[in-house]
Amino acid sequence: MNISQAMIIPLFPVYDEKKHLLTIEIRPPMDACIASADNKMIARQMNKTVEILVGPHPEQYVWVLKLLKTRKSNEADPYP
Repeated sequence: MNISQAMIIPLFPVYDEKKHLLTIEIRPPMDACIASADNKMIARQMNKTVEILVGPHPEQYVWVLKLLKTRKSNEADPYP
């Protein structure tokens, strides 16, 4: 369940090496029904949205994962 009741706004960055430009695709907020859904339903919906965003630029997905995993040496891992 979405404990914070915050809107979930899907986005996906795409880096263009030739133009040295980062474009961020922002999609509409996820359905309001997400607020009352269970964790599995939310995860399924989020995964579906990620697939839609990654589809046109699959090579960018690994770049994003690496970016999210990059931490300073003294910074705690937020995903234990």
